[in-house]
Order: sequence, then structure tokens, then C-alpha cells
Amino acid sequence: MIQCSKKRIDLSTILFTAVFFLFSCSQESKPVDNINVLISDFEELSILNDIDVLNANISVVKSTLGNKSLHIQFSTEHTNSGITIKPEKPWNTENLGDNAFMFDVKNPSDEPVMLTVAITNANGQSQRRTIGIDKNEVTGLYFELKGFELNVNRGLYDTPPTFDTTSRKMPIRGSKLTLDFNEIHAIKIYTEKQIRRTEVIIDNLRIETTPPANKAYLANVMDKFGQRADMAFDLKVSSEEELKAYADKELAQLNAFEGWSNRSKFGGWKNGPRLDATGYFRVEKVENTWSLIDPEGYLYFSSGIANARMSNTSTFTGIDYKDDSVRYIDPNDVTPEDSQGISGNYREAQKTSFIANQQRREMFEWLPEYNHPLANHYGYRRKAHLGPMPHGEVFSFYQANLERRYGESSPDSYLNDWHDVTLKRMNNWGFTSFGNWTDPMFYNNKKMPYFANGWIIGEFKTLSSGFDIWGEMPDVFDPEFTRRAKITAQVISDEIQSSPWCVGIFIDNEMSWGGPAPYVRRYGIVLDALSRSSQDSPTKAVFVEMLKDKYQDINLLNAKWNKNLSSWQQLSEGVDYKNDETFSEALLADVSWLLTTYAEKYFEVVNNAVKEFMPNHMYMGNRFTTWGTAPEAHYAAKKYADVVSFNYYGEGIDNMTFGFLKNLDAPVIIGEYHIGASDVGHPNPGKILAANQKVRADMFKHYLNSAIDNPYIVGAHWFQYIDSPLTGRAHDGENYNVGFVTMTDIPFPYMVNAAKEVHSNMYLRRFTEEKK
Repeated sequence: MIQCSKKRIDLSTILFTAVFFLFSCSQESKPVDNINVLISDFEELSILNDIDVLNANISVVKSTLGNKSLHIQFSTEHTNSGITIKPEKPWNTENLGDNAFMFDVKNPSDEPVMLTVAITNANGQSQRRTIGIDKNEVTGLYFELKGFELNVNRGLYDTPPTFDTTSRKMPIRGSKLTLDFNEIHAIKIYTEKQIRRTEVIIDNLRIETTPPANKAYLANVMDKFGQRADMAFDLKVSSEEELKAYADKELAQLNAFEGWSNRSKFGGWKNGPRLDATGYFRVEKVENTWSLIDPEGYLYFSSGIANARMSNTSTFTGIDYKDDSVRYIDPNDVTPEDSQGISGNYREAQKTSFIANQQRREMFEWLPEYNHPLANHYGYRRKAHLGPMPHGEVFSFYQANLERRYGESSPDSYLNDWHDVTLKRMNNWGFTSFGNWTDPMFYNNKKMPYFANGWIIGEFKTLSSGFDIWGEMPDVFDPEFTRRAKITAQVISDEIQSSPWCVGIFIDNEMSWGGPAPYVRRYGIVLDALSRSSQDSPTKAVFVEMLKDKYQDINLLNAKWNKNLSSWQQLSEGVDYKNDETFSEALLADVSWLLTTYAEKYFEVVNNAVKEFMPNHMYMGNRFTTWGTAPEAHYAAKKYADVVSFNYYGEGIDNMTFGFLKNLDAPVIIGEYHIGASDVGHPNPGKILAANQKVRADMFKHYLNSAIDNPYIVGAHWFQYIDSPLTGRAHDGENYNVGFVTMTDIPFPYMVNAAKEVHSNMYLRRFTEEKK
């Protein structure tokens, strides 16, 4: 066994210690045909001189993939683990035409693995792709480098294959980038934050010309039920009669369910200790474990499903309207576009319809005529975050399927049926709450706790962190921001009506706080404020006064910061340090102090607004990302929020990411996590990938149990209730298989059974010695 960590392998050591193993497998070695650029089949061990090993163990073995293959064992102790191949001379693909990086892989273990490949070009730019590989699976994979419409945004996070091959396409991970791969300078094959021991065997690495593209690869890709039209899979519906039969069978099962005997009225642990009951949810540390406490005083863990609503079920049809009135946005709106409802009366505007995007229009086998009974499921999006259509007509196949499934005895009665069935499902599956973005129609229910949500939007001033994924940050010292926060809190208060079934309130989501490193990113908000004029930025004005109070003399600040400011006036007018490569220790300490002040002001303003209008309810924070949040913001949130919230897409709660919770020592809730698979037709399964539905369910159990076992985490919410539209949600093109139900509103059986299994033992696992 050859063990390496962050160093280049010595060839003589490899030759001396390489071990050859025979792995039994019924599948014969795959022939490698049409090779254009051979990277390695590992028959010549000189390739090992070009491999950097990062936190992994590697060895050369004999396998069914080839006479010599590379075995990689990944680490569970490091953020990244794997290999990077860096040739002395870059691989040139310029003459290959459309091409892809291809390789064969075997997972020899009994654990699934999520494998990522990153390829770097001559400019140092990288694109990533990821795939889930089942235990003991042998397959071929490809990473498309140049191809037909490869870099064209069609309003889908990823698209179906454009050519025929027996290999599996690796879906895009992260953003889809337009990169020149005529020269390949590095190929990295790795895993991220593994919490189970995983390994792969790889062989026959090559860059190969791909077959001719099917230029109609998106034509009629979606059928009348919103399903993938060109492939078969379990649960695929072929008729309205079949859809109704699924509904009748499920309703009979749900109606026979008698409830969970160990649960309190609100879903708390009825058989556990009973603490002070306040009539509302609260949080308390109980024997070194943080816990939510339900209104009756029982220990409570919030296992929930987020986004149970219609808003994100719509997809662009390729049609737009010439009628400008449909695009009007009220400046006093408190709800962002992607959270708006999709139905409305567009009959007049539809008279001005025209094809704005022909290819999107051709994606659908069927869309209703405007006089069709299902035409009420058309809507309009006034703006999109990403995609080829800045605005346009949308259609919700999911909502249309609800009408097909349940019928319509009165206007929109199918939504009432959906409401009742969803509540029965949540209870039957063992969940104890809805998550964020719950449809307000659930706010008055008395069967399932929920979390309310809101956004602070408006015409207040903003700042940039330099990494503004969803938008810029508010200028928190702008009085308009405080005013808008109160308006949002008032709207939420009016919606929930002080219901004890509301666990707490999330405000905002995945804000651009910067990141843990480097400094220009971590302190981007402060550096942006410093570059502005105090007259234009209220936050900058506050920062200048803080620095004046601390240093008094500008020369003292210059000495500490290693700068040459002529006066406080120059600082007030704006100084730009965003491109600086080095910072003095005193400057870093000061910008950290300023960032803390900014973050504390944000959470103070929002918390005050929540408590003013909803004094009995918890403020749950703004759902941080783990990759885009400066640590100062964590502690600011702890100071003002009742619970600190994070969205975390990983395979579980790993110590590499969440080890800091011990020092933070605050109750934490996971606002989003999910796992997706590609076996039901979604070209991009999700952020975390499984090989199939069974593995997806197993990975769900593993993640949720890791959250239950963590003494700081008081809940975890799966994202989301419904699969994304196959052709991409209108907001940004997400087309993930991450629902508990399909686009035809049929539950995934493996996921349902997994949920019941975890939830049956959830409280014993968390609060007794029987856990883990």
C-alpha cells in the first residue's frame, strides 16, 4: 500500500511497494475504443510521477478494469481527499472536435461514494462534475469538455446527454462555466468531506472524441405529466386513470394510520422528561444537549421538509407576452418573485403571446391551449435570477397533476385536497414539522408544527461582499432597512396569528456574508464599505466614527494599518483596499471588529422586528451557508437569534465543517439538506448525489441520524417536498430529483420507508444511551 499526503509520489517507492490484487467480478474488462488522447491505463507506472496525492491512500492493483488499475482510498478526516494528475506537458485537445474526459471506475466497497472530477485549463480555471456510484458498481463515466450547446444556458442546471454512449454523464457541480479546454493542465479526482470510508478503482483515463450530437436532444423531453418522456422508470404515470389509482391507494393507507404513540400533541417526546411549558416553542440546554421544547414542555427535535408550496413548481414555457402590465412589480412588495404564487388571470395578456424562446417551447410534448380546463395552471414570472428568459409565461405541471389526481369539485378544491393529504403524509412519515418556505395555507393547521419565513426587500442601500451569489447585502445602518424589517415582521405576524404551532421565524436566506477565507472575501463587506463615501453609505459613516473614536489621530491609524491616508476626510470619501494582497495585523483586527459591528446590527434589527410583532416566537436566523459566511457573523447571530441556522449540503454533519459548534455553543438548526439521483430522469439530480433511489434513501437516513446525534443541532429540514421541474424551475433552472414526491405527487417509497425508520427511534437515539 502506498500512502501519501500532499506530496508527489516517488516512482522508485511505487515500483518497490505496489501491490497487485485480484478483485472478483462477473463483469469483464471493458475495451477502450476510439482513444484520442490516452492519459493513462496504468500499465506504464511512470504516470505516477505526474500524480499528486491529497489526503488519500493509493496503490496499483489488478482489477476487472485492466491488468493494472489505480486504487484510491479516501480520507474521512479531511475536507478534500483524492488525486490530481498534472502532466509535464499539458494534454492538447484542440484537434479532437467535440470531446470528453472518460474513465472507467469501480466501487469495490459496501458504501456508496460521491465522486467529483475537476478539470483545469490553461488559464487556471476549473469546471467540476460529480456523480454517485453505488456499492460494488462498475461503470464508465464521462466529463464533457467540448460539445454541442455544452455551455448554452437553456434554463436547466444540466441537460440530458447530447450523444449516445454506454458511459454515464457526470452532472455539473456548482455553476456552469464557459471554459476553453483546448489544453488540459490538471485533472483532479476526489471526494469532499467523507464521513464514511469510501474508495474507488479507476482505469483507462482518456480524452476521447464524442459521437455526433443529437441536435434535437431537448425536443419533447417532457411529457404531459411533467415527466421525462424518453425513458422508463419506476412510478412513471401513463394515464390520468393510473394517477387517480395511485391516489386512491395512498389515501386508504393514510386514513388507516393511527398516529405515533410516543409523540405529544406537537410532536415532542411524550415518553421523555417534561420541562416548563410556556404554550409556545422555545429552546433550552438539557444535560449538555441543546433541545427545542414544545408548547407542552416536551423535548422536541424538528425533523422537517422545506418548500411545501406551489411557488417553485413552475417552469418557463418559452412564451412571453407583449402586454407590459404583467411585468409590473410593486415597490412595496415583501415577497420576492420566486416565492410569489403562480396562478392568476392572464387571459388578456395571453392574447399578446409570442414565442420568445423556440427551443424551450419545443421541450414539451404537451401544453394546454388557453381555453383548456388545465390552463388555469399557467402563470407569469416577472423576472428570473438565472436563465435565458428574463421573464415570461410559466406552467406548473405539478399543480395540473393535482387537479388530475384529486379532481375539482369547486374552484381550486384540489389544493384543499393537497393540503389535507400533505398533512397526513407528514404525520404518517414521522416528520415533526414543516421547514422553511411552508405554504401559508398550512399556517392555521393544528396537526403539524411549521416555520414561517420572510424576506427583507426594498429600496434601502446595499453593500457588496464581492461574492454576492443571490444578491448584495443590506446597508444595515440605513433607516430604510429597519423600516422594511418591521414591515416584513408585521406581515408574518398577521399570517401566523400568534399560533403556537409556529416553531419560529426564518428571515432572509443564504446571504452573502463573505466567507472564512481569504481576507478580501472574509472582510469583503467592510472593504466595500470603506471604498464608499460616508455621504452615500450609512454603514461607512458609522465605521469612520468608530475608527475616529479608537485612533483619534489619522497618523496613528496609518502606523497601525501601514497606510498613508492624508486625513480622516480622505477615509470618509473612500479608500479601496479590495485588491491589496497583504494586510497588517492591526488592520485585520479592525476590519474584523467592523464586520462584527455590521453583523450584530443586522441581527439586532431583525430580532427587534420579530420580537416587536411576534414576542412569543423564536427568531431562527437567516440560514447561513457554510461556504459563504465569515465566522464573525456566526457569533453575531448567536447574540441575537434564538437559534442559529445553516443550510448544509453534505453527506452528513461532519466535524470538518461543524467542529466549531463546540466553541459556538448555541442551538443550531439545519435549514436545508438533500440527496438526489438520476434514475427518474432528472439531468442534474441535486447537490449531493446517489446512484439510485434506494441509495438516496440510505444516504438520507445517514444524514438525518448524524444531525440527531449532534448535541448542538436541534433540527434538520430536507429540501424539498416536491421534485424540481424537469425543465428547470423558473427562478434559476434547478431541475433536481430531491423531492419526497414526484412531479405527479406520488411519494418515493424508499424515501418514505427511510423516514419512518429514522423517526421511529429518533428521540431514543438523541436523548438516551440507546443512541448511535
